[in-house]
Amino acid sequence: MTGSRSKSEPVDRVKLFPTPPFGARILSDGAVGDLDRGARVRIRIGGLMAALAGALLVATLGPTLRQPLIDLYQRVSPPPLASAKVKVVVIDAESLAAIGGWPWSRYALARLTEQIADRGALAIGYDFLFVEPDRQAPSEFVTAYPDELSPAAAAEVAALPSMDAIFARVIGRSPVVLARAGVDASSYDSAGGAVRDNVPPLPPEVAFQGPVPRAIPYYPAAVANLELIDGAALGHGLANGPPDADGVIRRVPLLGRPHGVLTPSLALDLVRVAEGVETIQLEGDKDALDAIRIGKHRVPVDAGGRIELRFAGRPPDADGDRVEDYRTVPAADLLRKGIPADAFKDSIVLVGLTAAGTSDVVTTPRDAETYGVFVQAQAVDAILRSAALARPRWAPPLEWGIGLALALVSWFGVPRAAMTAVLAGAAVEVVAAFAASWVAFLNNLVIDPYPMLVPGAASSAVLVTALFVEGRRVQGRLRAALEDERLSAARISGELAAASEIQLGMLLPREELSRISPAVDVDAVLQPAKTVGGDLYDAFCFDDGRVCFLVGDVTGKGVPASLFMALSKALSRSLLMRPDTPLDAAIREINAELSRDNRQAMAVSVLVGVLQPWDGRLDMVCAGHDNPVIVDAQGVAREVDLDGGPPLCVAETFPYPVETHRLAPGEVLFCFTDGLTEAQTPEGELFGRARAEAAMAAAARAGDISQAVDSLVARVRAFEAGGEPSDDLTILAVSLKPGAG
Repeated sequence: MTGSRSKSEPVDRVKLFPTPPFGARILSDGAVGDLDRGARVRIRIGGLMAALAGALLVATLGPTLRQPLIDLYQRVSPPPLASAKVKVVVIDAESLAAIGGWPWSRYALARLTEQIADRGALAIGYDFLFVEPDRQAPSEFVTAYPDELSPAAAAEVAALPSMDAIFARVIGRSPVVLARAGVDASSYDSAGGAVRDNVPPLPPEVAFQGPVPRAIPYYPAAVANLELIDGAALGHGLANGPPDADGVIRRVPLLGRPHGVLTPSLALDLVRVAEGVETIQLEGDKDALDAIRIGKHRVPVDAGGRIELRFAGRPPDADGDRVEDYRTVPAADLLRKGIPADAFKDSIVLVGLTAAGTSDVVTTPRDAETYGVFVQAQAVDAILRSAALARPRWAPPLEWGIGLALALVSWFGVPRAAMTAVLAGAAVEVVAAFAASWVAFLNNLVIDPYPMLVPGAASSAVLVTALFVEGRRVQGRLRAALEDERLSAARISGELAAASEIQLGMLLPREELSRISPAVDVDAVLQPAKTVGGDLYDAFCFDDGRVCFLVGDVTGKGVPASLFMALSKALSRSLLMRPDTPLDAAIREINAELSRDNRQAMAVSVLVGVLQPWDGRLDMVCAGHDNPVIVDAQGVAREVDLDGGPPLCVAETFPYPVETHRLAPGEVLFCFTDGLTEAQTPEGELFGRARAEAAMAAAARAGDISQAVDSLVARVRAFEAGGEPSDDLTILAVSLKPGAG
């Protein structure tokens, strides 16, 4: 039962649409059940194509997408502290002011080398080349001032040893590694003559073991130092470190092949010299390297032998203040002998230019401007700590495997999941992927989150969009159907309203009930639970002054019950009003007529009474109806116990007995249907028989009989507390007027 409503209220839409429209469901619970097969196929294909397009985009632009993220990690992640075993001697502005403009005399560089070696350096690396003879050599001085020197002085100066030779002797007795540079055929150095006669320099001092893949950079020529200086060094390494396409240095080659000869980098050979290693082990295959092993250090590299740096932070100095990336010493301080004798003990020392105006200024992910010597120091440090960034071979299969799994989850799950679940799942996936990538970076691994996220994200976006578009189409169709249903509902509502008016019009209005008899008060109320119902009541007066009344309740509810109610009321009044027809005979005839052609097997419970005003005699017949209640003048309610029989149409020939009682003046007889006793609270509690009798006793004290009926109805509705009525409610009250009898 859906509850009472006014006669003009439309039919409940819930009955017309048992499921919510697809447009609402597509955004709330992701249902696809309302879509036709073609729409579902289109949505699935769209999601699949989006996932493939996302995968193709990531595969094409993988490094371009990944590199900015790694650069961001470089800037925001806690960096590893720079190693105390790597130090840098800088030829800075202070040193140039103290010693003189660049290039310095080889004599000054020889003294600088001696000072570094005497302070315990394990290896000394120069991050620049000596390709020209010393411009301050004694012979050059004599040539520059021929008229200013006497022949004796000129001869004495010319007899002085070469400064390049002095520098070479110092290099020969010190652990020095000199730089070289591989040169491409199109390089300015190659075209400008820096590569003299394209003669291969001396081969490197190290032996290599393992595969030499073609991915290692090849240089057709090389720029080396003067032969006198170059031949004195303990080691040689390539100082090549070209930036990426955007001008940022992120990687340093550890190997190269100038003139086809495999050569270590400056950083790699410095570690070799410092640790006294003679062999470098290459790990990988003929196509690509995986790592380079030197002594106890294993450094992960890319296919061509490049090391990707995780740039170190700045260590605190002795006072706790921040200093440069690596512990630096101005060259001027060394030449003045102003630092401790063990300043470079067990350290690798790099010498480089950091004065303003020098060309060795580079950009890294952490610094917009820094000097190349610090990048070389980073490379040495990474080798010592075996802590370069690595992208292992298992990373791409892992990333794409996770991406495929998430794409499948999206493809199968998005059309079935609630929108809130889709958004929450996407947020969790994004956070988890980037968190895993960041944690991997902190452990020196490069894990790309984009292959994991982009295919599934593209699939989800297209699926949601397609579901929305298809949902709008379904909404359009349902909206048209809804309009048709509304028109139909309005028509049905109008017809039901008319039926309700007709049904209620068949019942005597309350004002006519009060005029039936001058000796008897009669009042009744019928409130259907639906627009139309199956309850009925009637009352009339015989010619001899007796008053007949009846209350009935048809099984079932709604339109069928209302039709049977109309038939039952009309037939009952017709047969009960026949003169000289006993009450029991009239009931038997009513039962027989209603049972005839009753193909729907409907039944009606009826309580019929005939009251004689002059003596209060009350003859009643009960056909399956609730027993009535009499409330006496003292307000005490008692049930009128009737034997009765089954409802009409149950047993066609049942002999219903006439049972006689008395109604005294001041007493009120209440007849009612089960809509009274079966009224419920929203929680399901029943009004019940005991509560009903108490309510009738209280209502009888309200005043006249109409007030008593209204009071009883109000108590029932208050008990329901706004809930839907469980059944039609009919109450009929009868009492003798004062002075009757």
